[in-house]
Amino acid sequence: MVIGVVIVPLASDVNVRHLQADKLPIMAMRQAGLDIPNVWAVEQTKGSDVYSNGLQIENRLAVTNEPRAYPLVRRESDGQVGPLRDQPAGIVFHTTESDQVPFEASQSRALKRIGQELLLYIRNKRAYHFLIDRFGRVHRIVVESDTANHAGHSVWADSRWVYFDLNASFLGVAFEARMHTDERLVNQAQIHAAKVLTEMLRSKYTIPAENCITHAQVSVNPDNTRVGWHTDWGAGFPFKDIGLPDNYELPNPSLYLFGFGYDPTYMNSTNPELWKGLFQAEERVREAAVEHRQSIAEYRTSLQKKYRKQISALRHRGATEENDHEPN
Repeated sequence: MVIGVVIVPLASDVNVRHLQADKLPIMAMRQAGLDIPNVWAVEQTKGSDVYSNGLQIENRLAVTNEPRAYPLVRRESDGQVGPLRDQPAGIVFHTTESDQVPFEASQSRALKRIGQELLLYIRNKRAYHFLIDRFGRVHRIVVESDTANHAGHSVWADSRWVYFDLNASFLGVAFEARMHTDERLVNQAQIHAAKVLTEMLRSKYTIPAENCITHAQVSVNPDNTRVGWHTDWGAGFPFKDIGLPDNYELPNPSLYLFGFGYDPTYMNSTNPELWKGLFQAEERVREAAVEHRQSIAEYRTSLQKKYRKQISALRHRGATEENDHEPN
């Protein structure tokens, strides 16, 4: 990403909305076997927020976007679109793929300049909810109550729900980092910041660990039914260091629910950590094809038709809701 802008002082154009999340009590979630952190806000101002686990979020560049609202789709149903929800269901981790210089004292001036230019760029694009810069500072970009333009065509599923086009349903957290360079991908300050930010978000919205995943795991290309339209964090994501299980091992839902595949380009952009989830998903497809007495190709084609039908139903619902809100 080559960015050329004039740096000007900016302030947030919104009062950050501190909404009460619609969630179960932490104790009830723990009793249900879900390992949800317990983090609370200590101080919240227009300039910054401070939390009980040491997290500090800079709010000076916070902006609004479209309010979050997305339909729930039950896994057990035949694609039936359910009620709307306005609380985030998970977190997608990204890299910004922006310009990098060596992370060393002699480069401090360049590091600050590049970081500031990046902040202005992603603020203008409403690209993420949070950015973790190379000094480990957490910046709020799009307020949590709104969607951010971070995931594009994407699919994920947990034990209850299926999620499509995750801009609305998942929060976008980006590291100022770039894949496939000689530089270390992220530093310890960024990892610590990601840990305390993830703890806070999971506590606030009772987000299960299985819904904290990378862009490379959720991104899809509907035109060729392949995963990996984007491949950031297709390798090396520090799940363990930020307090999560190795979610690369989770079977990829776009494969076993909707028949997506992958190609050599995707495999070359990822590594064996992520392939575990692909291979597990393929095994589910093989088992289901046998159960339905179909070839793998036939069964995969039926899943792809299911995906197109589901996307069509969601778009129809969105168009209907827009028409319902048009003035007479």
